[in-house]
Amino acid sequence: MQNRCVYLDKYHNMTIRINEIPEPADDEVLVKVAVNGICGSDVHFYADGKLGNFIVDEPYIPGHEASGVIAALGRGVRGFMEGEKVAIEPGIPCGKCRLCLSGRYNLCPDVRFLSAPPVDGTFCDYVCVRASFLHKIPEDMPLTKAAFAEPAAVAVHAVSRAARITPVAGKTGLIFGMGAIGLLTLQAFHAMGGGYAVCADMLDNRLALAGELGAGRCVNVKNEKIPERAADIVFETAGSAAATQNCIGAAAAGGVIVQVGWPSGNIVPMDIAGFIEKELTYTSVNRYANAFPAALGFIADGRIKTEPLVTHTAPFEDTAKTFEYVKNNPEKTIKALVLN
Repeated sequence: MQNRCVYLDKYHNMTIRINEIPEPADDEVLVKVAVNGICGSDVHFYADGKLGNFIVDEPYIPGHEASGVIAALGRGVRGFMEGEKVAIEPGIPCGKCRLCLSGRYNLCPDVRFLSAPPVDGTFCDYVCVRASFLHKIPEDMPLTKAAFAEPAAVAVHAVSRAARITPVAGKTGLIFGMGAIGLLTLQAFHAMGGGYAVCADMLDNRLALAGELGAGRCVNVKNEKIPERAADIVFETAGSAAATQNCIGAAAAGGVIVQVGWPSGNIVPMDIAGFIEKELTYTSVNRYANAFPAALGFIADGRIKTEPLVTHTAPFEDTAKTFEYVKNNPEKTIKALVLN
């Protein structure tokens, strides 16, 4: 057996190295990785060498949307067996601080997020993960579907953040950005009781898919303006400064805005007068907490469909070529999967 690992360096080069298969610590499980999804953040690190405050200084292993099979158990692990299929939750917190103990472990100041430089991720054959951050999947669920648990958890967490502020049931929604996260947020919004949804993007093929997945109206923002006060709950999933600026105008009075995407440059001018006049609530999403069980449940029962989002698959040895393709063809790519 060997452990092939894909490394990304600061010069945007990807190379495969053969490493030792790691030994799981007492509280860890060794997972044989089967599928990795390529996330937008992975592409940012590949193309730009950074995302937000994370910078690629030294070669590291990207990847955090992964599923696989248990290969070995640490001595203290209970409740898992070799051969079981699992999805990996990649944000590993300390488990002891105030935020962890209050259930908001995604905000733990000592969280180790797989694939956030310099922490290695899951583009490898074998990885060790703390057992409490592995999620069993139904035996009949394909591992390609299970690899969507991580981005689906982002979507579930986004809708849950809105639900903390206002009941979602029957509310109208607007989602900016019909990439993978936007399309998953649309489905999570409906799965969690949301009503009529408007979807906005600049690409007709993505909007067509949104329509197939339940959008009541699709708006190409190159040709059409988003109506004022269009929705009770607005989700920004595009990571676009322009879309972020439009959220206030698009929200109905008393509405909620959920910032999911990370606009480039970090600083976005906002219409604070409109924000105050409508008495809006603005909240944000930092990955997810306690969202994987619901995400996997929605995938299992079909309320979140993943197959239509897969636009490209490739073998592990073509990981570098696949990253290059995704970087150069954003209009053709929603989710690319790499198969070990």
